[in-house]
Amino acid sequence: MYTILVLTEDALTPHDVERVAHLHDPEPVRAHVLVPVDTRRNRLVEALDDVALGRLAEAVREPGAPAPDEARATAQQALEASVAALQAAGVEAAGALTGDDPVDEAAVAASDLGADEVIVVTEPHYVEEAVRRDWASRLREASGRPVLHVIAGTDRVVS
Repeated sequence: MYTILVLTEDALTPHDVERVAHLHDPEPVRAHVLVPVDTRRNRLVEALDDVALGRLAEAVREPGAPAPDEARATAQQALEASVAALQAAGVEAAGALTGDDPVDEAAVAASDLGADEVIVVTEPHYVEEAVRRDWASRLREASGRPVLHVIAGTDRVVS
């Protein structure tokens, strides 16, 4: 059985679920999903990403990280939805929440699970990707495993 660690910021889209479920057909897949509890945000980096994506209204919105209870509830919902969708697609799936910066926890989980690869599913983060401080780049260094970074809901792979 092929084991994939999936690190995602939000609930997996149906497209993302299909990608994970069928990426290594016909071999059966087991997935472990990690979702960070996002209680702190770098508003400057978010604003620069919003400008790069042409989302000017979002770039000037008021800053503010969610309250810890709200962040935990949001992450838990994303985790439960992702695991349920993967299971419905025939994937043996489980998952867990991580802290704000999930890279170290994901590297440990990949090792503990004996993951064959890691898939990072995020929205575009141009600033972090450009300087190689995005989750996928950091996980490549920390885990020593193949890491595929895809933009949520698309076929776009970030190199």
